[in-house]
Amino acid sequence: MLPDSVVVMTADGKLLARSDAFLHIFRRLGGGWKVLADTLSIVPRGLRDFVYDLVARVRYPIFGRREDLCPVMPPELRRRFDF
Repeated sequence: MLPDSVVVMTADGKLLARSDAFLHIFRRLGGGWKVLADTLSIVPRGLRDFVYDLVARVRYPIFGRREDLCPVMPPELRRRFDF
């Protein structure tokens, strides 16, 4: 798992990571996102996670990286999580 993977704790205490976390988030958003999540859940987790990792590797070169996007965590604490 990449150090910046998405991890979600569900209301019942389950930890979901990578593509499972995104599917959970999409379902919670509702509407078309829920339909998308239900459709993507047919794809085997191994393949979904492969695509998730691929997008995670190329997103910064394609879209750039902004350091000001996490206003909740102070910079001195954020440095502890940089790899």
